[in-house]
Amino acid sequence: MSARHASGSVLTLLLAVNLTAPSTRAASLTPLTLQEVLDSTRERHPGVAAARQGLATADAELLSAEGGFDTLVKAKGTYVPFSYYPHERLDAVVEQPTPLLGTRLFAGYRLGRGDFPVYYGGYETLSDGELRAGLEIPLWRNGTIDKRRASLSQARLRREIAGFTFTGERIELQRQAAYHYWDWVAAGQQLRIAHDQYELAAARHDQLARRAEAGDIPRIEHTENERVLLERDADRIAARRALEKTALKLSLSLRDAQGEPYVVPASRLPDGLPVPETALEDSLDAWLERALRGRPELRELALQRDVLQVDAALARNQAAPAVDLGLSVARDVGAGPANLRPTEFQASLTLDIPLQARAARGQRRAAEAKRAAVEAKTRLAHDKIATEVRDAVSALRAAHERVGLARNAADVARRLARAEFTRFEQGATHLLVVNQREQAAADAELKEIKALMDYHHAVVDLLAATATIEPVSP
Repeated sequence: MSARHASGSVLTLLLAVNLTAPSTRAASLTPLTLQEVLDSTRERHPGVAAARQGLATADAELLSAEGGFDTLVKAKGTYVPFSYYPHERLDAVVEQPTPLLGTRLFAGYRLGRGDFPVYYGGYETLSDGELRAGLEIPLWRNGTIDKRRASLSQARLRREIAGFTFTGERIELQRQAAYHYWDWVAAGQQLRIAHDQYELAAARHDQLARRAEAGDIPRIEHTENERVLLERDADRIAARRALEKTALKLSLSLRDAQGEPYVVPASRLPDGLPVPETALEDSLDAWLERALRGRPELRELALQRDVLQVDAALARNQAAPAVDLGLSVARDVGAGPANLRPTEFQASLTLDIPLQARAARGQRRAAEAKRAAVEAKTRLAHDKIATEVRDAVSALRAAHERVGLARNAADVARRLARAEFTRFEQGATHLLVVNQREQAAADAELKEIKALMDYHHAVVDLLAATATIEPVSP
């Protein structure tokens, strides 16, 4: 069976309780479904809202990294009114860094008026100033990568990491919500058993009193029933408290439209825990493949490795010589000296060689060490996930076997209890033995409930371990 089909079969088992909701009931009395709990958790759980802020933080950091390519305007004005060479100057430039091979574009305007000494003759322009434009191209260092592009690339990777972190946290919250749901349903069934046991003893109490008065049975039989009645009433109260406790735990995941905890009433309990029809016989390899492909932790680690690869590439880049080519063109406009009228073209080459480059070498070694640590963590996460999946599949199959055995044991115990009561009616046994048989039947039913609860817990664990309970994409 394929992993896709396997996922569908398990989801059917997980959500089977939805089928127990009668369509004729009022909305307020409709049995609570697991799907309703999971939807509430995804949409209104405070933990999901808190985790979503990680996405908002990553988006803000990405915006900050994109700011490295913002257009920059620089301007400077100088006014010298009292001097042997009174003059005024204005210089403005617009710079635009680009991700294209680290190229930087610029365009500017310069105006110089007044008297200038010979050694500052370059400040002088025609009457309407000088227009200029150009670009700078890194030929070696900062050509394939630079700090701006590295920051932007890492910010994008961290945004993806934040998405998978959010998905992982939401999977865990839904796993806990599903656990609380099944605990609540099981507690409801346990209360039903305790109530039935109490009603059984209460129904025959008056009958036993009349028989004891008539001398049909010893009075001690009535006293024995009174003891059992008190004991079962205490058990009923304890079971009711257990149901209330599980409802309170469930309310942390089940929220109303305003996001407030919703303590679900007992009237919304489903008819019972769904009984699995067949054991899960899907291929373990298919589940493992699905988990290793979909678990967000592995995706996070792969992206963290990519972030560190960017660090290492940037460090190697910083250790290389800088060879920058500059090209510019300038032209003065307006009236003035003839020597300022021709269009000027300029090319430049700048060389910057780090002789020791210890900072860059240290950064590269640190990045490589961190990357090796991430690879080791990835191997460990891979092994842990595989173990979780194997354990979940094993628990699911064992729980299915236990459900079958517990159902048979409960059926036998109930038949024994009925037969023992018939013998008591015929005077062939004592009420103490009847009570023991009934308690054994109740214990067997509780074990059946426990086996069913463990089965549905195992289904939830398998869905969480394979990232099936939540879509992988954030």
